[in-house]
Amino acid sequence: MKRLLFLFFLVTTIVSSQDFSLIEEKVNSYPKFNEVERLAQQIANDFKTEEQQVQAAFYWLAHNIRYDLEGYYNPKQKRISFRYRNEQEKLEKLQAIKDDIVNETLLTRKAICEGYAQTFAKTCSILQIENEVIKGYIRNSSNDIANPKTNSNHAWNAVKLNGKWIYIDATWAAGVVNNNRWQPLFNAYYFNFPKEKYFKTHFPEKKLWQLRVGRMVKKDFYNQPIYDASFLQSDLELISPLKGILNKNATIKLKIRNLHPNQSIFLGYSGYRYAVKPDKISTKNNITTVTTTPLENSKQLFLIIDKEIMLEFLIQ
Repeated sequence: MKRLLFLFFLVTTIVSSQDFSLIEEKVNSYPKFNEVERLAQQIANDFKTEEQQVQAAFYWLAHNIRYDLEGYYNPKQKRISFRYRNEQEKLEKLQAIKDDIVNETLLTRKAICEGYAQTFAKTCSILQIENEVIKGYIRNSSNDIANPKTNSNHAWNAVKLNGKWIYIDATWAAGVVNNNRWQPLFNAYYFNFPKEKYFKTHFPEKKLWQLRVGRMVKKDFYNQPIYDASFLQSDLELISPLKGILNKNATIKLKIRNLHPNQSIFLGYSGYRYAVKPDKISTKNNITTVTTTPLENSKQLFLIIDKEIMLEFLIQ
């Protein structure tokens, strides 16, 4: 059986339909702002349409704020409480807390998701662009399959442009984690990511933001396979299985639409150093069936196309 060395790291070239060519040159020349008002003013001076202003804020954040991986793994246990006499005072104090997050993000040049989301939201608000911070759930690896979190574990943004809400995630656009190290790698896919793929990666906590995208319950969100960025940015479509847990005692058949005949396909199994060729590959009506027999004692399966991890499953 032909084998390929299987390394657990991501090597990818980011390709996206989002066009930032009108934004890049100007925003790349911006200084490292430490005040959100100055950033917003510079954007307002350089770009006149709301769409360009939103793109500029997104692009600048993704290129200038590092993800605080240490802060993610070792969060500061800080409980915030305050008193208020009326609703207005409550809102003012909540905004002050959010402003502190924004100020720290710009001063330290690093943040976890809340810092990215609040800084983007504050910039849009100064530019008088309607927006909301969305709290919700994401899944980072196959270990999250069928393992729902009790509390939300991510924050991203919704922005209203031309009367329609679009969704962006500046945190995921800024880079990736390789071997427990954060690596800057701009990914424009997470600006206005498609609604039809939204629930493959993000699930809002509030019902309103769920219904604005589609119909799914939290349990079904967690039961899906893991869709990696390279898969989402392609025209590939997983037909089956749509559940993320595979039977270790049964032949596995992955059915994928739009695979091209010249694309290389390998399967990685946890606990094994080398990836393996599928037992069989067949195509009918533009749907390719990848057949494999689970390797003994392996608990995870990775579909690798053209040397990139595309899908992740659990084996039980």
